[in-house]
Amino acid sequence: MIQRALRSGGGVSRRWLSGAVLGLLAALAAASCSDSAEESLVTPCDKLECGGACSAISPCPTGTFCGPGNTCTAECTLGGDDCPDGKLCSASGRCQDSLIGDGGTSDGNFGDGCINEKITFGKQIPTVVLLIDQSGSMTSGFGGSNRWDVLYDALMNPTTGIVKLLETEVRFGLALYTGTDNECPKLTEVSMALGNYNAIDAVYGPAQPDSETPTGESIDGVVTTLVPYPEPGPKVIVLATDGEPDTCAVPNPQNGQPEAVAAAQAAFTQGIETYIISVGATVSVGHMQDMANAGKGVPVGGSQNEPYYQALDQQALYDAFQTIIYGVRPCTLQLNGTVDPAQAGQGQVALDGKPLGYQDPDGWKLNSPSEIELVGAACDAIKEGDHSIDISFPCGVFKPPS
Repeated sequence: MIQRALRSGGGVSRRWLSGAVLGLLAALAAASCSDSAEESLVTPCDKLECGGACSAISPCPTGTFCGPGNTCTAECTLGGDDCPDGKLCSASGRCQDSLIGDGGTSDGNFGDGCINEKITFGKQIPTVVLLIDQSGSMTSGFGGSNRWDVLYDALMNPTTGIVKLLETEVRFGLALYTGTDNECPKLTEVSMALGNYNAIDAVYGPAQPDSETPTGESIDGVVTTLVPYPEPGPKVIVLATDGEPDTCAVPNPQNGQPEAVAAAQAAFTQGIETYIISVGATVSVGHMQDMANAGKGVPVGGSQNEPYYQALDQQALYDAFQTIIYGVRPCTLQLNGTVDPAQAGQGQVALDGKPLGYQDPDGWKLNSPSEIELVGAACDAIKEGDHSIDISFPCGVFKPPS
C-alpha cells in the first residue's frame, strides 16, 4: 500500500511512498481467456478436474485452462476427438491450429493467463546512512549558530527533524567521520534500523567537531557496512560536509578530491548511491558536481550532471535532506509473470485512471518481460502521495509463472 508521512510544522504535507525496490502484489487475479463464455464444456470436464478457482498465479491442473468466472475448464482432452477437423488439443485443454503459437511451445504448454487488475505498491524501505563531517571547521558560524548545531537540528529536532519524522519509513544509520593522529578514518557509527531516532540521538547529541576530513576513506568504511546489510530496498549514503576533503595519508592541504570521487564511484558499483550536501559555501562547485555524478554512476566531467545540494541556511539544509530522502524511490513494477515484448504495446497502464502511453517519455516502458517502469512525469507523480495503477494485458500477451 502507498502510505504518507506528513511533515510537521508549517502545515506542508510531505508524502512518502512506502517502498525500498516498488513491486506488484503477488495476487494478480486472472481474467477469462475464453471468447465463448456460454460454450458448453461438459464432455471434456467429465474426464478432467474442472471447476476449481484459478488466477494468474494459481494455474489450473494439466489439461485445463482458466476460463469464465476464473474457474478451470477445458475445450478438449489430449488424444480425444473433441476438436474440429484441422485443430489439435493443447496440453491446457484448448483447441488450437497447432501446438506452436499463441504463446505455446512445441510441447503443447500454452500461456492462458491474463492481467486485468488494479495494482497497489508493496512496501519498500530504503536504508540511508547519514555520513556527517565531524571536522573542526564545523564550528564555523552558520545561520545564527554554527554548522554543527544547525545540521544536528535539521536532522534530529524532536518535532521537525528528518530522522524523527521518517524513522518508521527509513532505516537510518549514522556515521560521524573525522581523522586524528591516532585513528584515521575515525568513524563513530550507529547501525541502520527502523525506529532509530533515540539510538542515533544518543550518539550524535553529545558529539562535537574534532579534527580532519578524510571523506574518501570514510565512504569506503561505510560501504563495508552497507554492502552485506541484508534488508531489501535502496541503499544510500547522504554525505553532509562543510569543506574540501583530505586523506589519512595527507591531512593537509585539502587535496583528497580524487580519493573521495573514487570512493563514491566504487560505492555505486556495489549498489550504493551517494549524495552530497555542502553545509555552507566552502565546498567548491566543481567537487560537488564530481561527487554528485560519481555517486549516481554518471561519468565525471561529462555532459550529464546529477544534482548536488549547497545549503546556505537552515531551511535549505532541511530541504536538501528532504529532497534526497523522499526521492529514493524507484519507479519499477515487478510482474508476477511475463509479458511478450513483441506484443507489449497491446497492454494498457493507467495512473489514477489516466492512460499512460507505451514508450512515451512521460508514460511507461517494458524493461524486461517481468518488469514495467513508469518514466518521466508518471515516475515523478508516484513519488508523492497516494496513487493507483491499473494494468491490463490481453490473454496470450501475459503469461503467469509456470
